[in-house]
Amino acid sequence: MLVHFSAVVVDPDPSNRQEMASFLATHGVAVGAQVVTIEQMAEALSQHEPPRLAVVNIDPNPHEQLQRLAPWIRQYPNTSFFVVSQVVEASLLMEAMHIGVREFVPMPINQAKLVAAIDRIAQAQGPAKRAKVIQFIPTVGGCGSTTIACNVAASLARSSKTLALDLDLLRGAVANAFDIRPRYSIADVTDASSELDKALVDNALTLHRTTGLAVLARPEMPEDSQRVSTQGLTRLLGVVGRMFDYVVVDSIMSLDPLYAAALHAADETVLVMQLNVPSAKNTERFLNAMRRMGIDQGKIKVVVNRFVRKGADIEPSEVERALGLKISWMIPNDFKNAIAAINFGEPVVLRSPRAELSESIGGLMQMLNGRSR
Repeated sequence: MLVHFSAVVVDPDPSNRQEMASFLATHGVAVGAQVVTIEQMAEALSQHEPPRLAVVNIDPNPHEQLQRLAPWIRQYPNTSFFVVSQVVEASLLMEAMHIGVREFVPMPINQAKLVAAIDRIAQAQGPAKRAKVIQFIPTVGGCGSTTIACNVAASLARSSKTLALDLDLLRGAVANAFDIRPRYSIADVTDASSELDKALVDNALTLHRTTGLAVLARPEMPEDSQRVSTQGLTRLLGVVGRMFDYVVVDSIMSLDPLYAAALHAADETVLVMQLNVPSAKNTERFLNAMRRMGIDQGKIKVVVNRFVRKGADIEPSEVERALGLKISWMIPNDFKNAIAAINFGEPVVLRSPRAELSESIGGLMQMLNGRSR
């Protein structure tokens, strides 16, 4: 389960604070503050929307720290308090329960149990996330992943509030696909200096007039891609999750922390491939990596682009055997309509709505929503 809410981390050790913040960010929790002492939580907890989670390391004096923590737990009942300690004894556990600590997390931390505890908060307090996040990842260069992502986004925007998010930070072409010229980019809302809220995101979005699709483009200057942080992306997904019905992410094949966070955030991850050996091998490698990361296989879809009934390098059945996963959808080869739409800056589902390619993309969109054609 992916959650989207904010947290404050309290730990006197800076490396411990950063490690916990990075772990939480990977699982959808945006750490808005990292502080040294319990008293320093005041600013974070007194915000208009206080964090839903506080993770507090109570070592090296756990009993004393619990007594200092107790008034904060009473004062902020909407924040769940986790305490972390190397000391695990019955009297300490009973004291923690008595003052209202939500979870006692022994060190060394069992990551699976910590994730389960975070999920319980989301279930108890109600999910803050509303949008369905659909991520598209190319398995080989030029396989048409961006084209498919943009056309799915345009199709969704006809009836639902939809955001297209360009996470290909260096080569992204989402803005070009809609012939728009954004003033702002994802870098402007995800760097450490941004106090992210709905107003800031609204200001950074560019609207495609024909469909009403909102677009958050990649940075214009390649060096600005370094401003896009993992924690910033997690915060962004939390905000847009409450603003939109769908978030369509055009991404890349990467396991760097930023993209690992995106993988965990996605409700559906679509691996776009072609029926040739290099693409099939890359799909197999990345799919296995996602399995090792614990990504739910039910959220992974394999889509074949530019499918031809005769002349493919390898058969679909061979790919399925190698992947251990069924191909979810096959989009027919229609290079003429596809390249014309790209050059014109208009999705093919708008430019050529009756083309076989457009009809297939419509079917893919329905499949991703769990509906048959």
